[in-house]
Amino acid sequence: MPPTDAKNATNERVVRVALPVPLDRLFDYRVLPSHEALVEPGSRVRVNFGGQPLIGVVVPSDWVTEEDTASANPNRSLADIESVIDEEPVVGSDMLELLRVASRDIYTPIGLALAHALPPGSTPRLARPWALTARGERAIAEGAIDERAMGGTARPILERLALKPLTMHALTKALPRVDLENRLRALAEDGLVERRVEVRRAKARIPMERMVRVALDVDVEFAATETLVRAKKQAALLRRIAELPSGVETRRLTAEDPNAGSLLRSLQKRNLVAFSERPRLGQVESILDGGGEVELTDDQRDALVPLRDSIKRQVHESFLLHGVTGSGKTEVYLRAIAEALEAGQQALVLVPEITLTHQLLARVRARFGDEVAVLHSGLKPGDRLAQWERLRTGETRIAVGARSALFAPLESLGLIVIDEEHDGAYKNEEGFRYHAIDLATRRAVQAGCPIILGSATPSLETRFQSDKGKIRRLSLPRRVGGRPLPAVQIVDLGKEKDKNYRGRKMILSRPMRAAIEQTISDGGQTILFLNRRGFSTRIFCFQCGHAERCDDCDVALVFHASDHQLRCHYCDLMRDPPEKCNGCGDPETALLGVGTERLEEEVQGLFPGARTMRLDRDVAGKRGYTESVLKALKDEEVDIVIGTQMVAKGHDFPGVQMVGVVAADIGLHLPDFRSAERTFQLLTQVAGRAGRASRPGRVVVQTFVPDHYALAPVGSHDFEGFYREEIGHREALGYPPFGQLTRIVVHAEEEEHARKSIEAVARAAQAMIPKGARLEVLGPAPAPLARLRGRYRFMCLIKGDDQEALDRASKAALAVGRRLPKEVQMALDARPVNML
Repeated sequence: MPPTDAKNATNERVVRVALPVPLDRLFDYRVLPSHEALVEPGSRVRVNFGGQPLIGVVVPSDWVTEEDTASANPNRSLADIESVIDEEPVVGSDMLELLRVASRDIYTPIGLALAHALPPGSTPRLARPWALTARGERAIAEGAIDERAMGGTARPILERLALKPLTMHALTKALPRVDLENRLRALAEDGLVERRVEVRRAKARIPMERMVRVALDVDVEFAATETLVRAKKQAALLRRIAELPSGVETRRLTAEDPNAGSLLRSLQKRNLVAFSERPRLGQVESILDGGGEVELTDDQRDALVPLRDSIKRQVHESFLLHGVTGSGKTEVYLRAIAEALEAGQQALVLVPEITLTHQLLARVRARFGDEVAVLHSGLKPGDRLAQWERLRTGETRIAVGARSALFAPLESLGLIVIDEEHDGAYKNEEGFRYHAIDLATRRAVQAGCPIILGSATPSLETRFQSDKGKIRRLSLPRRVGGRPLPAVQIVDLGKEKDKNYRGRKMILSRPMRAAIEQTISDGGQTILFLNRRGFSTRIFCFQCGHAERCDDCDVALVFHASDHQLRCHYCDLMRDPPEKCNGCGDPETALLGVGTERLEEEVQGLFPGARTMRLDRDVAGKRGYTESVLKALKDEEVDIVIGTQMVAKGHDFPGVQMVGVVAADIGLHLPDFRSAERTFQLLTQVAGRAGRASRPGRVVVQTFVPDHYALAPVGSHDFEGFYREEIGHREALGYPPFGQLTRIVVHAEEEEHARKSIEAVARAAQAMIPKGARLEVLGPAPAPLARLRGRYRFMCLIKGDDQEALDRASKAALAVGRRLPKEVQMALDARPVNML
């Protein structure tokens, strides 16, 4: 892309740079002659910003933000770009434009948005370590340090810095008992130390692979028959290496022959082979088998007709692939991907959770071989960068990954697939608060390609858009092979005879226990679903009602049996459980509720011969653990898996006959207008894991509200019935899809500061709403989580269907938020998903 930059009054080249700072502005810098050929839009550069080194992205010179116009100063002096990070742009022109528009629409500074499109982990790190000055070096060498004059702690600091420059963090770890801030300030005033700027290597480096080839001017046949006449194994290995003139990976040779390492060293001593290194742009392995191509059902064939047509014509169209669980949506994806590859295009496939990449990756790789690259945060930084590079160079044409894979460097997109499109994990909840579906749709429009939104339980917004004709709906109403949907039994816990008494609580009802026992007897597998981590919900006193709560967050602490600790799931505060009530001193404080650990203990007690495993976020963080659980399910080496929503999404394991939902009411009564929708989706999804092979499936759902409109339709797999009920509630209250929202949260350590600040923000938003506009400000009020990590939280909502007025009110609120005192912070979320 040719540079499109301006010239200043002295005819020097000036470029615009987006910096990762919370200011909705672009910044102008001069380009030194030595950098002329390298500086282009999409390149990373290092600049000085207010005395601090920063790395930003060069953008087209015609880009302007509102704050640019307000702060324009034609007489300002410009700083120079200090260095150029990239030899060629790392952000393409299409991605630059996509993020420019998206950042404007969700009120995020462009510099913060662009950080998401950079090669993962590849940006050099800027550090400001403390170092000795020349005077400080002399003082150390000559022993001229007056400890008494310097407070008695100068020597250990100077001696540490004499070894190498150190950051404040490193010094604090080395000298934890020293008042470093004041000591360093004094030493700097004495001219003994100084703060420097260092550019350190990026966190991620592509792994290197050792290669071996035949050395130059070596006659392989002569060497094998003459030089190595008495070294037959060396001769055979030399011939093997010669089969690949460009070289062969040494790890491949050692895998074929454990003695290859010593043989290679002998060949090297004879100057017959030469070693080198190259970037290892390898595959991310999957622990699951993908299976081969299957015969399509009539429903799948019908769905593929418009998809193939759109791919061949290379025109944008949005499709909702609405198929019941087990209806073969993945096979439709794979056939559509094959069509895009045949047309010479690339494909992007997004899944909501890292755990879902394993199974989908196996299916894609079984069909397309090495054509797939994987992008998600669970990879090591170097491996993730290697996958990014495979896509950039065109080595592979399919990208599979979680939300962040949306920014993959695909310049010839022919198809985008969003699996489980209803999932809230597609929304980024911090910083650049984008929704992956919104950006993916914009990317599809930009590329002129179709996008497939797949789900058994589409979001209400997506289904509503399909009803309005803005998204084309493709239906898969039946399971593959004519298999029936699982039979669902809803158990009314209120009518169960086992009752809760002083903490002794029935966890598994009699129908649930019977179903598990029958499944084990039949040789099938069971998934027990409980959307709550930990051993128990909370510790509660039956005498005074006191519950153990986090000191810094407005939530109850959760007991974890594995480490016998109370833990806060927000700030990670940990505390020993009390021996008696901290409110009244009663020793009968009880564990209330049930978590996955407690459920696991209950299952092991009831079914001692069953093989059990647990899958939740507490254990999934252990490298390789999630894969081991999924593999055990696939290989039918586990009888019962207890898990949170990680087990509910998208997995297809033929051995699973029975699914039990232990507490269907969890989440149903949260202060969130989407709580009913999420409950229905989650229960329908987890129920869909059962009976996906030849054996029929069974689902048992435990609840105290069996007649609730979000639960009753689960029993009959009735999405349409739930949709009609819920869409009526949304319309009556003006919530999406009938109106739009902006959510504003203000938080501070002092409650009064937070309250006054949110009131000022709400007033500013209200002042911008014209009379008669279909828009209102709700609140301000304490947030549902009123205190989190020691900070008081207040919120307000701007709600309505007048998009222009909503935009003005949101910008007015944002302007006030940027002027709040530094001890107060504000977060504004356009189109929020999480309302807590």
